[in-house]
Amino acid sequence: MKKIITKKRYRKKIQRHGIKWRSKWKNVYLKNGKNIISEDAVSFYKRHGVHNMISLHRSEFKLIKRNTKRLTHFNIQWSGHKQGKKYLIVKIDRLGYFDGIAYKPLVINDNNFILAKCLSVKNHQDYADLDNNVFKYSLSNIKNINSLKKAIKRRYKKSLAHISDSEKLSQGVAITELNLIKRF
Repeated sequence: MKKIITKKRYRKKIQRHGIKWRSKWKNVYLKNGKNIISEDAVSFYKRHGVHNMISLHRSEFKLIKRNTKRLTHFNIQWSGHKQGKKYLIVKIDRLGYFDGIAYKPLVINDNNFILAKCLSVKNHQDYADLDNNVFKYSLSNIKNINSLKKAIKRRYKKSLAHISDSEKLSQGVAITELNLIKRF
């Protein structure tokens, strides 16, 4: 019997930010009290000793328990995370927006960060190929494929407003395994 080898289907990378708005996302927007402060992203990352940040909605951020040491994070399609690099997990204070034309950056809370190191990354994964082991260290609201699909639709409702839910799910998922180092 012949073994059939199928090629992995690679999807076109979706546009998450407006091209003409690149100067806006070179900054990090922090909420400090009632003020919103803009800081250069490179200096912000350098000051915290990280490669980039992973932003979570406040309802998901509070699901990370104090004694948690490992976390599995899911993104739509592709994450951009790199194994061995450090990331800052931040709480979103005001959601960003992108409808294919207009772009409004997100604002993060400046007083609650979690430092994490990336253990592994898998991009362009089909939902059908996921097994239950992938959810072992995920947030308590994401423990199976159906809850993951709901979370992806909810997370990207505003930031990818120009893409339908079915198209969002057809893009696949990126899986990042993180080791949580400390909170500050």
